[in-house]
Amino acid sequence: MKSEKSTPSKPRILAAIPCFNEAPYIGSVVLQTKKYVDQVIVIDDGSTDNTAEIARAAGAVVIKHRQNYGKGVAVSSAFKEARLRKAEVLVLLDGDGQHNPAQIPEIIRPLLEKKADAVVGSRFLEAKKFVPKYRTFG
Repeated sequence: MKSEKSTPSKPRILAAIPCFNEAPYIGSVVLQTKKYVDQVIVIDDGSTDNTAEIARAAGAVVIKHRQNYGKGVAVSSAFKEARLRKAEVLVLLDGDGQHNPAQIPEIIRPLLEKKADAVVGSRFLEAKKFVPKYRTFG
């Protein structure tokens, strides 16, 4: 699925990983994610551990916030960076390893086939009877 160069038939795919103090996990997440996208950006939201250094060593571009502003600001930074880098597809993943990067091709397929403008994944859909009520609203 990874495209070497963006062309009309191969859009530029960027993964962004907003995170805060995810040093134990971020290296593995970046390495796994790189297999499926053109570039991985880690938005380090003011971590006090070595999240940024580990992400960079694993091959990610790191955008570092001076302090912890919260996930919403980190996600906003991810969208801004995707626009600057002319990404045509942006995939957001958590830095703690809860999202499986191997599912990226399946998740972005509707975008690549022009069947959707946005795709939202949920790891709770398969286990519907076990989903807490508060997760079913919205």
